[in-house]
Amino acid sequence: MSVTAHNATQAEAARILAHLDVIGRALRQSIWAEVRRLPLRLTPPQVLAMQVLVDNARDQQAPAGLSLSQLSERMGLAHSTVSGIVTRLERHGLVRRTLRSDDRRYAHIEITDPVRDWVGRDLPALRLQPLATALGQATDDERAAVLRGLTILQRLIETGPTAAAPSPRDG
Repeated sequence: MSVTAHNATQAEAARILAHLDVIGRALRQSIWAEVRRLPLRLTPPQVLAMQVLVDNARDQQAPAGLSLSQLSERMGLAHSTVSGIVTRLERHGLVRRTLRSDDRRYAHIEITDPVRDWVGRDLPALRLQPLATALGQATDDERAAVLRGLTILQRLIETGPTAAAPSPRDG
């Protein structure tokens, strides 16, 4: 690939990434706007912790919950900071912290049953709503073009040279 073609590809990739960032942000904001309507007020770090734990719970291949170290790493915050966040979420009944009997320094954090029920019952519709609303404004041809483009992009990413590389979460 020539330098000019490479630069054009990089520029197109940057534009696509910018679009994906905006779309992802809009989808996350719609879900968390609903969460903020709940009577319980969470701080932004508490929302982030819940988001990480809920995302983990939605992943069918993931074991239930995360260690405190894993949660800290995924949040990008210090272990002691996340421990305090988890303590406050525990008080609200949103998460459960379990200590290993053989090593009480190891804490396993998971969402509680009511939160898990919400994830299974209400979250799918909340995640779908912004997309359904947007697509409802599109023509049949536009909807087909969006689906076709995303299908192609997913195939290219999944079969590309970076597809076999482990994700940072796998580390």
